Amino acid sequence: MQEVILVLILNQDFVAVIADWDADGAVSAAIITYTQLHDGFPLDGKRTIIYYPTGAREVAHFNKKYEGCAGAFVILDIPLTSELKALLNKVFNECKDSKVVYVDHHPITFEKIGSLMDKFYIIGMNMRKPTSYQLVEILEKRGLKIPQKLKLYAEAVKIIELGKRPGEDLAKIVELVASISRALKLEHKPDFWEKMVKWMSNPLPIPLSKDDLEILERVKKEVAEKDKEIEKAAVDLAITAEKVGVFKFIDARKKWKRRGVTSLATRISRNLRAPVALLANLGNSSILVIKTRNNSAMIIGNSLVEEGLAIDVGGHGMIAVVKLKNDFDLKKLKEVLIRYSKLAD
Repeated sequence: MQEVILVLILNQDFVAVIADWDADGAVSAAIITYTQLHDGFPLDGKRTIIYYPTGAREVAHFNKKYEGCAGAFVILDIPLTSELKALLNKVFNECKDSKVVYVDHHPITFEKIGSLMDKFYIIGMNMRKPTSYQLVEILEKRGLKIPQKLKLYAEAVKIIELGKRPGEDLAKIVELVASISRALKLEHKPDFWEKMVKWMSNPLPIPLSKDDLEILERVKKEVAEKDKEIEKAAVDLAITAEKVGVFKFIDARKKWKRRGVTSLATRISRNLRAPVALLANLGNSSILVIKTRNNSAMIIGNSLVEEGLAIDVGGHGMIAVVKLKNDFDLKKLKEVLIRYSKLAD
């Protein structure tokens, strides 16, 4: 039987919130939810908010579920990949009256924004601050008052992303946000993501439901099991590491065929105390995760694109996820890693 896909036709009464699955994306979406409901931002009056949690590649599927022009498109914590750029060009060309808000912190966005910069209603780009933290600053500069609860969530995201240890006053908030982040990623369910966003957006101290607390507790146990699995894989794969310049190069295409490649690369790098280049399969594509001890990972990732070995690169300064071409030359890839080794050490 052929699958029936229902498409919602958007109009000016809708605010479309497109955000990453993780805590930064969800907290950012919660902030926009609050300002729309309480301050009429980004659109005046009562509007319908639709939510689309997504990743950098999955954003290409937005048009399979929605058509037409929302009054506002709010894109949060999604790097400017070719898929997002295609969606933005479609919106700019077909939705002349729509407001487009874009806030992000990924290095690739700075590199590729180009002539799109002037087309946004609001744009925020700061590599040193998570999206949610930037969003609070942007909105407060516009005279909007963000509830302390939401500001604390944004602060917690910043602490988590920077890998800092929270003070006693923020420890419980950071633990809660970290738990929600893990649950959102592992559940990977739009309905649960939307539910968490709406709960966080409520300025009142309403407790989570029993069912939601059970989900968080179950996820906590699953994360502990996953950590054990990743640690074992990291130890096993470290034995196979080949020295390529300063990198420990590991080909895990036949040994790791599931999510968690970036976590695996980070764990191996920590165990070996060295930069790591981890080759793995993700779906039908090969990816190279580059983990460095400084902010050179994205530079090296971009060099692989320039050398014609890769299609695209995403991530942050210290960790880059490179989508390789199907016919990439492994020998040439290693040569590029050797050439850029001085940057990674």
